[in-house]
Amino acid sequence: MGMQLLMALAAPFAMGAAEPQEEGAGQFAVEGSGRLTCEAFNQARSDRGSAEYQRLIGFVEGYMSAANRYEPDTFDLSPWHNAAAFDLILHNHCSENPDDPVVSVAQRMVGALRPIRIAAYSPLVEVGSGENRAFVYRTILERAQAALRQHGLYDGPTDGSFSPEMRNALLAFQQRSELVETGVPDPATLWTLLNP
Repeated sequence: MGMQLLMALAAPFAMGAAEPQEEGAGQFAVEGSGRLTCEAFNQARSDRGSAEYQRLIGFVEGYMSAANRYEPDTFDLSPWHNAAAFDLILHNHCSENPDDPVVSVAQRMVGALRPIRIAAYSPLVEVGSGENRAFVYRTILERAQAALRQHGLYDGPTDGSFSPEMRNALLAFQQRSELVETGVPDPATLWTLLNP
């Protein structure tokens, strides 16, 4: 992913240094990799195949999954984010705030993701084929159809189904936005399409 996409992914998560809290306020036990600092994340990131890097990304993915359980009105807090998106968000924040604990970055991500969450169960729909294949919530497909309509690229139904017309609209949007032209609603495309 290019620098432009990195900035698009990370911009809404612009999070300054952690705010000081009263002693004991909002604290909870953190195990394992979440206790490491942003500096440790960026060092581990230099070898994305390392066990330490995988543990750190796994911690963030697990944190987001746990947040699905405790956040009110939430089925999926990060409905199209994957490990690569979390990596870019963390890297952007950690480059400017090396002393922040990874757990505090994950907690701030929870707050930043609330507006795009899926509140209720939505089935996953398989779209595309081969390398250009994705599993996307029907609710997210409906949002994407509505957004593509607003861009004047789609005039089909907003029903959460993946039609040839939607694929063509996605290709046109990806080309216009200088994204990789996959014809599927991959994380980079959804981020660009659904975040103003």
